[in-house]
Amino acid sequence: MIKPEDLRTGDLVRVSRDCAFPKGTMCVVSDINPLKVFNDKKGVVSLSAINDDDDGPWGAWCCNVEGIPVTPEILNKNDFKEEAVGEYYTKPLDNEEYSLVRYLAVERKSGNWAVFIKYCSLYDYALLRKIKYIHELQHILWALGLNAELKV
Repeated sequence: MIKPEDLRTGDLVRVSRDCAFPKGTMCVVSDINPLKVFNDKKGVVSLSAINDDDDGPWGAWCCNVEGIPVTPEILNKNDFKEEAVGEYYTKPLDNEEYSLVRYLAVERKSGNWAVFIKYCSLYDYALLRKIKYIHELQHILWALGLNAELKV
């Protein structure tokens, strides 16, 4: 389950049980309504299937939505350069002609992933956040002013 306050429009998520979509369907969030509450169900999201074969968007309780885990395959599909097989990926943040080029680094850390900003010519870095799911990576990209539309 993902809390409605942890989502934003455009996030990629997966349906965790049969509802308007079959379990396991990957969707994009098109609207969030955290105020709709029914017993133990907290919030509703509007979802459209990524494969575009539905007439959505359709509503789903947030308790029926889960994150899509970050995988090396997803990072590769989204122009992250594999530096160490399955463990370390980078993506430039600046024009590579600058003398002090920054890049986003995504590194596997004990089952999860850590996202850093690093410099090519320096050892300095800043840990932005530890993540597990694609929507968390999307939030980092969005906050940095980068394209947060990822392919899965």
